[in-house]
Amino acid sequence: MRRVTRGEIEWTLLPPLKDLLPYRFENGASFKGFRAECDSCGTYIELPQVHGNITPLAGNRCVVNARGRCPDCGTLCEYLYLLSAEGEMSAQRLDEFEDPPRPNA
Repeated sequence: MRRVTRGEIEWTLLPPLKDLLPYRFENGASFKGFRAECDSCGTYIELPQVHGNITPLAGNRCVVNARGRCPDCGTLCEYLYLLSAEGEMSAQRLDEFEDPPRPNA
């Protein structure tokens, strides 16, 4: 029998992202979801298999923190985006940033 990982337990505790959509910003813009793909095999992950939270921020912005379970290979993929609805809707993936290098002391 396979052991359940901490990530899998956390995934089951998060609400399905589809239940939080469409997300409406203060300026009336709405976010209806995104196309999730598996990081391992590239398979499309249907929205009901994506669980997460949407945290509102000031200035018509929010953070989408979600995980999707791949139906083909079972990989749990993480998605962390900053969405902005000022003017044109934009999304910036937050987990791709690294800490800036520290200057030598």
